[in-house]
Amino acid sequence: MRERLESLLERYSDIIASVEEFSLVERPGVAVLRLKLNLRDASTLYIREIWVRGRLEAYSYYRIVEGEVSEGWNNARHHPDIRTFPHHKHVGGRVEPLETPSLEAFLEAVRRALEDQAGEVRDRS
Repeated sequence: MRERLESLLERYSDIIASVEEFSLVERPGVAVLRLKLNLRDASTLYIREIWVRGRLEAYSYYRIVEGEVSEGWNNARHHPDIRTFPHHKHVGGRVEPLETPSLEAFLEAVRRALEDQAGEVRDRS
């Protein structure tokens, strides 16, 4: 698992300014990951995964911009009306279905959001 995480951090090093927290606790049959990543645009990612016997049982991935949740993905069982229950995402105060629940997909979505922001800034210049 550590190798997978280090590979992801390397792959997304273009958007990650620093790793503030990297906690991986592994016990027989269970692994718990906690990451806090500071991004180049001054936003922060909070990442948590709980793996049981090689299966991802619980996750939450959140991007915080200026103290507010910009986007968050998780599988907490509190939105049973969502088509992809329990997988869902929080975007701009809305709860939406989440089709691809993975850390890789979340990081890719964050990268695209940062690229879109950079494009908007260039367009205004």
